Amino acid sequence: MPLQNVLADFLVAVLAAWLAATVLPRTRREYPQLVFGWLAVLASLWGTSRVIFRLSEDPTVRLVSDSITAGVATLLPAALLHLVLAYTVGRRMSRVQTTVLIAAYISGLFIGYLSVTDRSLPIAVSPPHRSVFGVPGSVLGWSWIIMRVTVLAVAIWWAWRAWQAERPDGPRAGQLAATLAAVTFGAVGATLTILARQLVGTEWEWPGTLFVGAGLGLATYGIFGQRVFLSPDTARRSFLTSVGAGVATAAYVTLMLLLERVARSVLEIESSILTALALVLTLALFDPVREKFRSLLDRRSTSKEVAYRRLMRVLGGELLTSQRPEAAIGPALERLCRALGTRAAAVLSPEGRALAAYGPPPAPNAHFPVSLPMHAGERELGRLVLGHKRSRLPYSEEETELLQNAAAFMGASLQLAERQAIQAQALDTLSREQAALASQETRLAAALQSADASPQVVNSLRVHALGPLRVERDGEQISSWGGAKAGTRQAEAMFVFLFDRADRGVAKDEFLEVIWPDIPLDKADLAFHRTLGGLRRTLEPGLQRGAQSTVITYQNDRYRLSDAAVEWSDVVRFEELISGAAGSPEGAIAALEEARKLYRGPYLDDCPFYGDSVYVEERRRLLEGRHIDLLLALAELYERAGNSTAAAGCFRQALRAARDDCPRADDGLVRLGLPL
Repeated sequence: MPLQNVLADFLVAVLAAWLAATVLPRTRREYPQLVFGWLAVLASLWGTSRVIFRLSEDPTVRLVSDSITAGVATLLPAALLHLVLAYTVGRRMSRVQTTVLIAAYISGLFIGYLSVTDRSLPIAVSPPHRSVFGVPGSVLGWSWIIMRVTVLAVAIWWAWRAWQAERPDGPRAGQLAATLAAVTFGAVGATLTILARQLVGTEWEWPGTLFVGAGLGLATYGIFGQRVFLSPDTARRSFLTSVGAGVATAAYVTLMLLLERVARSVLEIESSILTALALVLTLALFDPVREKFRSLLDRRSTSKEVAYRRLMRVLGGELLTSQRPEAAIGPALERLCRALGTRAAAVLSPEGRALAAYGPPPAPNAHFPVSLPMHAGERELGRLVLGHKRSRLPYSEEETELLQNAAAFMGASLQLAERQAIQAQALDTLSREQAALASQETRLAAALQSADASPQVVNSLRVHALGPLRVERDGEQISSWGGAKAGTRQAEAMFVFLFDRADRGVAKDEFLEVIWPDIPLDKADLAFHRTLGGLRRTLEPGLQRGAQSTVITYQNDRYRLSDAAVEWSDVVRFEELISGAAGSPEGAIAALEEARKLYRGPYLDDCPFYGDSVYVEERRRLLEGRHIDLLLALAELYERAGNSTAAAGCFRQALRAARDDCPRADDGLVRLGLPL
């Protein structure tokens, strides 16, 4: 398979997936953006399935990927036409445009169904091909080519008409020019690909695919350079973030591959020790690196921007891609003028400064046919002014009502921006005060630890975490974790988080993320301290103040569960028994049977909040694997001892634990002459 075909298809798949992931999460779910996402997803699926088809040697995989390619390809011309209409005229399509678009989709779905259901007889010019309703296969193949090329040509034509209708100095001239260029390259590339597949052969599809990739590259320029879907600040931050994250990810993967090669060639070891250590180091340093990145970003920005980003984090917005309320005024003004056919418009502050403009900037003291105040309660935040319509007709009553609604929306956006600025400044002040309080808390904790305080009585705990959680103190099971003022489920989740992390400890932000993810920051912070106090008093009934706790300590911004607090845990005992299963076969069997009884189910499976989090998955999978290894080792010991019944039982239990995917257990049952 020619390498250029694979590279061209891979380029299309990556660019399309990147554009879809960039535009959809960072913009409002409006009609043009949704249609663009639909087209980008189809293009990414098309490119990916072609790469898999070219690289795979498995007949089933090739058949499935070829079917996906054929089905998706029938919809791409209609999707491209759909995007052109959605961006140029929106939902106000004419009857002709609607008819052409529906016909393109219906024909694509019909041919796609025929293509996918029987790949041995495709819709093609040359045999073997399929005939439908008595139409010869070659005629049907040529008709399908002409249909697709016509749809692509119509897409170019309508994009060209929209560009021609815009003035050279119009606000959308650059955007429409980028759209026309991207559509032209994409349509030409699709046409070349169609003709190459039908007339020359699949090995000559790569020039057309490169044209499609160039069209996606021009779409990238339109989005980031001409701000087709994103505001200027959002486009700039999104581009820098995407490129930076991509470079960092590629560098990280390359480093992992180099470490793997060093471990295998230089150190002459097969196990991935260095890679595992690197992953552990990555997990440990992720939070500090993220905070360092945020602090560097804050240092490069003004204090107002820093405060605003903090406010967005508190409100759940994205750090680098959130759009301010005042940024919505410009696109709204543009859409309003396009809908009414207005030559020029502006949003003016009370002092007469232009906050947003469409068309030529307003001259000082200029007269406008329409001037509407933008109110927020009794306050006037500015005025919405509009010039004459291109038709020179006066504004109708319905249009005037629309303009009043637009003025109300813009006034509300300005008021929200003003309030957010106040809240951002208040949050900045609160952050500084909170940092000072945390510093005082650290000094106070250190002073209390060094003081001659009366020692607390620590009741050692016995923790059963393999299966349903059970914690015992002095032989009695703890059933209420939170005390009178804290939730039992939240306190139990906090305990297992501390138990699982051991010496690594847990930061407060991690507690908030897992246990209180959907609660405002101030309320979550209050709930955290209340729950922590309740948990400490549950574990230390005689505790008077939280800072005197010897079971849950606080140091270097992390909370830790004291080693002395846990007298025994089934996890530690389970590992000790497996590691110590050596010596005589009888002694090994006894140790492994004891470990087998300890494993009552998945690690921390029923624990609230933490049991469903990503933090526990790695250790849970590790212990599940250790359990399967235990069962296999025990079965083989029984097999060598001649106890086939016990050996078969262990092999079958290993199969269930491995979800019927354990070749070693299958081989054992075959050796015993038993059915699988």
